[in-house]
Amino acid sequence: MKKWILPCLAVIFALAAASWVGTRLPKPDTNLEFWIAENVEHVDFSDYQEKHGLVGGHAYYGRGYAPSSGSNGEQIDPEYYVLYTVTSYPDYASNRRHITQIDITDPSIEFYGVTLRSSAEEIDAAMAYHGFRQATPPNAEGQRYSKGKFTFRFADNAIHISVKVSNRLGIQF
Repeated sequence: MKKWILPCLAVIFALAAASWVGTRLPKPDTNLEFWIAENVEHVDFSDYQEKHGLVGGHAYYGRGYAPSSGSNGEQIDPEYYVLYTVTSYPDYASNRRHITQIDITDPSIEFYGVTLRSSAEEIDAAMAYHGFRQATPPNAEGQRYSKGKFTFRFADNAIHISVKVSNRLGIQF
């Protein structure tokens, strides 16, 4: 009986570690304020401009970016910005608030050594180096890479980073 305890504990530990790795992605060297899946429960967003219209969460422009107002009072995105979407995570029924999407149009933003100005080859090499696989061949929507629950999409004028959020209770927004 004793000889089975150690292998069983090793399997349990490995499964727990795999589960944890699937919900977090280590923050790289970056000039982003927040990283994907980062817990922001204790962040005060009162100094951030909120983007209106999101149901089931909140979206905030990074510091230094602010939308303008159109003639009907609608928000108009600035030319360059970073937008952080905050929702419950890892499930929509969770009470914890995390960054679940990051939209980047600012070419000065860098992570994994790439920016919006990086070539397709540079992006491909950086993402492969960090363990991402190309999800689809490049097309009109750009290059897509995935790793576990995480997806990075590089388009001509934007980078979209997201993490899949489960919805085990079927919450409708």
